[in-house]
Amino acid sequence: MEDKMFSQKRSSLFITKGALAVMLFFGVLSAIFDATMLCIMFSFLFFFCLVSRIWGKHSLVGVEVDFRGEPTSLFPGQTASFDFVIKNDKLMPVIWLELVSVLGEDPPLYPADDSEVKKLVGPQAIDEGIDAVSADMLYKKFVFVMGHEEIIWKSVWEGRRRGIYRPGLIKVRTGDGFGLTQSESYLQIPHERCIAVYPALCNVMPDMFLRDMHDAVGAAKGFMEDITVIKSTRDYLPNDPAKRINWRATARTQKTVVNNYETILPKALHFIIDGESFNGTRPDRAAFEDSLSIVASLLLKLKDSGMRCGLSLPKSRDSAAMDITSPDRTPLSEILFALSGYELRPLEMPEDMSMNLPIVLPAKFNQGAIASMMNVGKYYYVCRDLKSIMARDLLTQLEPARVTLLPYYYDENDSDASLFQFETHELKKLKGGSKDE
Repeated sequence: MEDKMFSQKRSSLFITKGALAVMLFFGVLSAIFDATMLCIMFSFLFFFCLVSRIWGKHSLVGVEVDFRGEPTSLFPGQTASFDFVIKNDKLMPVIWLELVSVLGEDPPLYPADDSEVKKLVGPQAIDEGIDAVSADMLYKKFVFVMGHEEIIWKSVWEGRRRGIYRPGLIKVRTGDGFGLTQSESYLQIPHERCIAVYPALCNVMPDMFLRDMHDAVGAAKGFMEDITVIKSTRDYLPNDPAKRINWRATARTQKTVVNNYETILPKALHFIIDGESFNGTRPDRAAFEDSLSIVASLLLKLKDSGMRCGLSLPKSRDSAAMDITSPDRTPLSEILFALSGYELRPLEMPEDMSMNLPIVLPAKFNQGAIASMMNVGKYYYVCRDLKSIMARDLLTQLEPARVTLLPYYYDENDSDASLFQFETHELKKLKGGSKDE
């Protein structure tokens, strides 16, 4: 935690240096003029407020707070558990202690227990340094943390939407037992300690993509078995499944043998997500989120089928363009994490202000990197519609035979449908089927 800070704005005016000086002055003045009752009153107020100030200012000494979060990734609707460890490493007890953290606007993760959330409105939000009319804040209060006591508070959070949640700044507050003085310190969670909420899953039909499984080659480093090609046979071992037994050879030799199948290296699939095609003065966020959900669901299905998958994203609001590929098995968690953090770029005003309209920047891909990967297999270009990608330079560098366009909205009778010499399928129509298929 950062150095302790005396929270002047949350403390009473009576414990300020000016107020204490006034009390001391009038106490001494009363004693000089032999005003016994006034002297007693001002002396009591002075010592009472001085003790409160010293107590509150040093109440956080020896108090340590740590944060742990599990898991580091989840899907919407799933839950994550956060552990807040509070340790009072001194003999004197802490009368009260608060943990607070501003949740931000529409966070991907949100506490499952509403009692852990405090609504801030108007002046309350301003006191927390929030430039908004209202906000939500994580809030938990503990009473009487004894000397050398450790408390572990488990907070369960639920994934609400796709995104990356970074806990950020957690404030720890405590004070004296009179309620006049408060102190606070900060626990700054490292930026890399984040929780990814993946795109929501939906039922999809991956049949169109699995057709590429047949376009595979035998390879010494292959990782899939082609059960239609028997490379050799060998003696049966106790852990061999019955379906591998070659019954014809077993009947002929009177010896149980099993098949060794040819291993194949299927060609990979690579998704190119043109998120900026969903952007504009009125971004089509519903279609954008649904498209990412479909792609994420397809990735899981294809991974289960042994397909190697890659992903390309253009420059986004918070990160540069990225390309995720692997010569063997692409780390699916890395792809899903990239989809979780992908946010549309903000609109920019043109230099000619007379237009008086914001424009969306073109999608900025690593075009050279994508073009150099054309030998990995089939490409699938995800976009909003064909009109939104007519000016994309990237498409001119891709081989039409290797690329399939997947517009979210697609009308085969549209005059733009034959603009590109690419195979085209409507992305929405890939939804359906069963997750267990």
